[in-house]
Amino acid sequence: MKISKARIAVVIGKGGEIKRDIEQKLGVKINLDSNTGDCEIQLEQSSAENNPLNVFIAEKIVNAINRGFNPNKALKLVEETYDLEIFNLLSILGKSEKRIKHVKGRIIGRNGEMRKAIEKYAESFISVYGKTISIIAEFSNLQIARKAVSMLINGMPHHVVLKFLENKYNQKKKEEFRKLYKPEF
Repeated sequence: MKISKARIAVVIGKGGEIKRDIEQKLGVKINLDSNTGDCEIQLEQSSAENNPLNVFIAEKIVNAINRGFNPNKALKLVEETYDLEIFNLLSILGKSEKRIKHVKGRIIGRNGEMRKAIEKYAESFISVYGKTISIIAEFSNLQIARKAVSMLINGMPHHVVLKFLENKYNQKKKEEFRKLYKPEF
């Protein structure tokens, strides 16, 4: 995997603490060439966390950091209910820089309001970085955030997307309330 030069320092962290934290939590070894950005992740055989899936999880975390996420948000991917979704705007919209910039602006919204709304109502984290839009969320919330981002990419008005998000959020909260106060006979 290749890490962009601008994000190498973030993956390593201050004094190597982010890299070390990922390695300790997942029992992997991250080999990162800070000159070329080449990154290789291997399972640490001597570790107590000797699970082959941990290499895949570590790759997702490093990829999330590379896509512009704060390392603390990216580390949510250690939990098995969380997943990462990446929209590649080049493959969706083509090579038009103007169109990509327009869609990124739509997803962020005025003063970041649309992005904050998606993060709040879909209980997710969103990163608009380079020519990609990335989402970290629990699986059920990831579907809602994915749908909202797709609606924005396809040109739906912001108020329609906000209404969709509010409805999904309210449905989810009602269901949680029902589960919490459902009388058992």
